[in-house]
Amino acid sequence: PRSQGWIDKSLYNRIIALLVRAKLPIKPPSSMTVDQFKSLMAVDKKVLAGKLRLILLKGPLGSCVVTGDFDPAKLEETLRHFCTK
Repeated sequence: PRSQGWIDKSLYNRIIALLVRAKLPIKPPSSMTVDQFKSLMAVDKKVLAGKLRLILLKGPLGSCVVTGDFDPAKLEETLRHFCTK
């Protein structure tokens, strides 16, 4: 998916390297569908009054925003990019 332009490629690469080094997943399980992903997100603690909020990295590592104001089509595009089914 297209980036929002909030972080540069070097920071993205650093984050991926840190996650791999910590043996954390960087992709959802191959059997996970977009609908399953959305169902899990719907019961996350960041849901407030039935509205999904996302934590998005913006700027240097550690700088982020918590927001419910995001483009649902962009979220869908991102989930479809990472979910193989």
